[in-house]
Amino acid sequence: MRDLILHNFWLKLFSIALATVIWLAIDNSIHNEQNLSQLLTADYIRVQVSIQTNPGEKRVFRITPNEVVVIAVGKDAASFQATRKDIRVILDLTHFNAKESNTEELRAQAPPGITVLEIIPYTVQVQQVSP
Repeated sequence: MRDLILHNFWLKLFSIALATVIWLAIDNSIHNEQNLSQLLTADYIRVQVSIQTNPGEKRVFRITPNEVVVIAVGKDAASFQATRKDIRVILDLTHFNAKESNTEELRAQAPPGITVLEIIPYTVQVQQVSP
C-alpha cells in the first residue's frame, strides 16, 4: 500500500494539482458565462431627444425624429429596471449655425451600471425654425 502512494509521488502530486487547476478554470468559465448571459440581456427603451443649447438661446429647432430607441444593458436586472428612466439622449446644438436642414449625431447619458449599446437612429435631422 505504501509503495502505491509513494511510487512516482511527485508525478501523482503534479497530476492532482493540474487536474484541480483545470477544474477551477472550467468552473470559473461556467460562472462567468452565466453572468455574461445575464449582462447581455438587452432592453429596448424609447427615449425623447433632449436639446442642449447655449444659455439664453432664442432659436427654435425642429428635430426629426424627436424620439429614438436606445438599446441598453445593465448588470443587475432590478436596478436596471429602476434606473432605465434616467437614460437620456442628448442633441448638442451649442455650435449649430446652419440655416438649412442638417444631420446631427446624438449621444447618450446613462446612470452607473447601465451601458448604452446603440441609439436607433444615431443621427437626426435638425432645422432652425425661427431666428
